[in-house]
Amino acid sequence: MKRATFTTTRLILRALTILVLFTEQGLHWFLGWLWLLIIFAGRKRRQAWFGRCVLALFRRLSATFIKVGQIMSTRPDLLPDYITHALEHLQDDVGPFPFSHVVRTIEEDLHRPLREIFAEFAPVPMASASVAQVHKARLPDGRVVAVKVRRPNLVELCTFDLAIMRTVARWLGKLPPLVPMQPESAVEEFGRAVFAQLDFGIEARNNRRFRENFRDEKDVIFPEVMPQLSSERILCMSFIEGTKILGVGHTRSDPKRIARLGIHALMKMIFEDGFVHADLHPGNILITTDDRVALLDLGLVGELDPPHRAALAGFFAAWAQRDGDTMAKQMYSLSTSHSDDQTTYQAFRASVTDFVGRYWGQRLADVQVGKVLVDMLGILRRHRIRMTPAFTIVNIAIAVTEGIGKQLDPDLDVMAEAIPFFISHPSLTAPS
Repeated sequence: MKRATFTTTRLILRALTILVLFTEQGLHWFLGWLWLLIIFAGRKRRQAWFGRCVLALFRRLSATFIKVGQIMSTRPDLLPDYITHALEHLQDDVGPFPFSHVVRTIEEDLHRPLREIFAEFAPVPMASASVAQVHKARLPDGRVVAVKVRRPNLVELCTFDLAIMRTVARWLGKLPPLVPMQPESAVEEFGRAVFAQLDFGIEARNNRRFRENFRDEKDVIFPEVMPQLSSERILCMSFIEGTKILGVGHTRSDPKRIARLGIHALMKMIFEDGFVHADLHPGNILITTDDRVALLDLGLVGELDPPHRAALAGFFAAWAQRDGDTMAKQMYSLSTSHSDDQTTYQAFRASVTDFVGRYWGQRLADVQVGKVLVDMLGILRRHRIRMTPAFTIVNIAIAVTEGIGKQLDPDLDVMAEAIPFFISHPSLTAPS
């Protein structure tokens, strides 16, 4: 990955900024925590206050911290809910960077003047985030495209920020209460996810793979990448005209049909393809003018190998039967912290069985699947059982997609839509 020039002076200033903001926000948290103790506020209020302080710190630090915070918000298996819930409010909308940087990046990477590459190029971006901004343009042949350009100096800035995070995590990892959370390992994991989004070559490959996986699905589409106009720092794609999914009321589309299309697309990704869009928030899902669903921003994905797909199929089938024992067994066998410690396993199994027992007597249609999955991740965290990132990504994707679907159709039954996908999985249909 190319590194842009980032002067020593700017790195020193960045380090001082981080130090000052950490100190300032730490003092702010301590004074608030002290006040909550004085007024005899409960533990939950003190935890919520800590979560809000973490959110405020990440917002002010911007750049890498926003991306890491967003990834942290999707890992309830690693972090307590008062932190993940707070970080869910991190928005990736930051101010645009100068158009001169856009021109310089395009001309350096494509080796031609901007005016020779595009017939028209809007200088004002359509969207601006912490990693890149997107401009609308027109090619000489008349095709309209979206051009995504990475922020200048971002790779070196992220490298520096993550080095600081690792140092802090290393010290935090020495505190006895935090040792089981393995903070340094978690930062490494978050860092890999951040860098995967900095290289647009990765997103281009993801894009091509999704288009191939969905080539026979006419109602779900992805942008087409122009490889000759793309690089590590630039992604040129076909422009898709559409309305963000929660604005379905302003279109002629049937909300119930769109909700089911979204669930079907996700289940296909999970159980058939093993290749899952890991950033399915409403801003990345469009309803096109010809009544199809378009999925955008494909930099972050989760890959499930056949054993994990089989385990998920078994997990869902067990949930449909309220079989807590099998659910616990499926998850524990695939955990990265798997061991033969029967005491640990039996305690985990008892928690899962007790949790599943709370749903006895309820119809599947009345249960919010996403909440069940997120609560299960919480059980994993409490028992210090770590799963692969892809497993967690899938569960969060289901929870988010169900949440969007329920807004479109309050009667959406996710399990009814999912059953044909997991019940037909070879691991469940093969003779024992």
